[in-house]
Amino acid sequence: MNEPIPPKREPHYIWNEDQNWPLDVCASGLIDTLCNFVSRPVDFRGDASGHIWKAQQDKTSARLAFTSDKGDGHIQLTVDASAWVRAEVYISGELKFRAWVEDPWEEKSFWPDGADGVTPPNEDPPGRISKRGLWLQLKCAAFPNAPDKGNGYWDVEDVTINL
Repeated sequence: MNEPIPPKREPHYIWNEDQNWPLDVCASGLIDTLCNFVSRPVDFRGDASGHIWKAQQDKTSARLAFTSDKGDGHIQLTVDASAWVRAEVYISGELKFRAWVEDPWEEKSFWPDGADGVTPPNEDPPGRISKRGLWLQLKCAAFPNAPDKGNGYWDVEDVTINL
């Protein structure tokens, strides 16, 4: 996989735009949010089926471990110097996928390496996570390593009820 290249613009974080928090603080807050989605282990299904949980977290990074029918691995979350959250997916120790995550409003958005970060009118960003972390969807055209099931998307959803 190529060297990490964040999107060409600054990330959007609701806390920066509403409260004027520094971007790096917002990025750390986004890592907290993503970790909270899986603070209790979560079962997921869709284009992959498995189990994900928070394995490690500190102020600027986290590791989410998973087992799945597509292979076992982890997602490494890191606050990049650009203030984007870099998410790298490893399966069996091999880097398979990288995305750059931001929190512009309720849904989390993510982008491939070097993206311009501009969402065309009446379209969604290339990757999205629901505001409560119950589903994730990405456009395969933007992320060539994602297996396309024929409709141009790859997605998973939470099937665990966390009470």
